[in-house]
Amino acid sequence: MSESRDQLNPHEAVVPRRVENPRSMRALAHPARLAIVDALRTGEELTATQCAELAGLSPSATAYHLKFLERYGFAEPAPLRPDRRERPWRAPHRRTQVALDGSTAAGAWAAATVVASYIDATRDVAVRFTQDGRAEPEDWGNGVVDNVDLWLTPEEFRRVARELGAVLEPYRGRASRDRPERSRRVRVMNVVVPHHQDEPKSG
Repeated sequence: MSESRDQLNPHEAVVPRRVENPRSMRALAHPARLAIVDALRTGEELTATQCAELAGLSPSATAYHLKFLERYGFAEPAPLRPDRRERPWRAPHRRTQVALDGSTAAGAWAAATVVASYIDATRDVAVRFTQDGRAEPEDWGNGVVDNVDLWLTPEEFRRVARELGAVLEPYRGRASRDRPERSRRVRVMNVVVPHHQDEPKSG
């Protein structure tokens, strides 16, 4: 017998989603869609109206974005709530890895657009927290912003990425319904990318 959604291991395997069409990649980078994906990945089940509040759009416009996300496996309808007034949405999988096809010039440009949108969304979270820092409880302290450049071999590059991911692993399965007391959403951005390397000049 298959397990119900609630019985699944919260640390379920990463589910890859491959997006190949450059137009679809650019569409995925829409700020409203990113806001919805971020909210659903926490395990929340949200109605189109609730998603609209997060995205700053009307419910009808948000319904269009939800349909797009459903088409690419980032959202799905959840069971009706007891009042049966509005069907909520949820993430099909708590952990989804997006594979963007950058093998063509158009695909590479579109993939870069998605990456930039994700980074911009995290930047907004960090800036807003910093601006509101005086109103934050003392025990939350300051946000941590840290950049470091390392000289790594390809093997070390992959190992660093794996080890940083392993640090986050114990906390990935938490949803709002099973979060510890006094916890709150914390954005952790894990970016491990080589610097651009110019082609060696000939002659």
